[in-house]
Amino acid sequence: MSDAFESLPLSGLLERAGFHVRGRRADCIHCEGRSRLTVAFDDEVYYCHRCKLTGNVRTLARGLGMQPAPYTREQREKRQRATEFNEWRDTCHKIIVRRLRYLTRRAELAKTVLARFPDCEPAWNALADLHHNEAILLAALDTLSFEKVSPWLETPMTKQNLVSAFAEASRRAEIGVPDAA
Repeated sequence: MSDAFESLPLSGLLERAGFHVRGRRADCIHCEGRSRLTVAFDDEVYYCHRCKLTGNVRTLARGLGMQPAPYTREQREKRQRATEFNEWRDTCHKIIVRRLRYLTRRAELAKTVLARFPDCEPAWNALADLHHNEAILLAALDTLSFEKVSPWLETPMTKQNLVSAFAEASRRAEIGVPDAA
């Protein structure tokens, strides 16, 4: 069978594979027992919360013997932008966590020093560094995590908002516009 699957949505492919689909959930064909609707899916990927089965439109179509169409230029560019965004977000996350860990370690050492030498100015400075930077760093982590309810953010962060900000910054960098810091 070498049907093209472009016209079938993921829900149609899941039904063709034997899943019982209801809305945006489905019964997993691999799970045993009475559990229902354990498979969650969107337009591109699916995931069973019970047996951890996962896949996407292309892998499911291949499994059904259908020939996947090659990626279009737009799809490749979209995937490339998503990869660049994820790499940037992961790098930012690592930098922020590293800085927060460093400041926290210094503050804990400072507490130990201050217990014996209450007038030690460098120890007081280490504590002040943590307390002055902690809210900013935690807000940045919440932003990168798309937190909707954060004590550190004035407005909720969504993935779309952060992706848009990343795209705008990338565009500005390409044309050589300096950041307004």
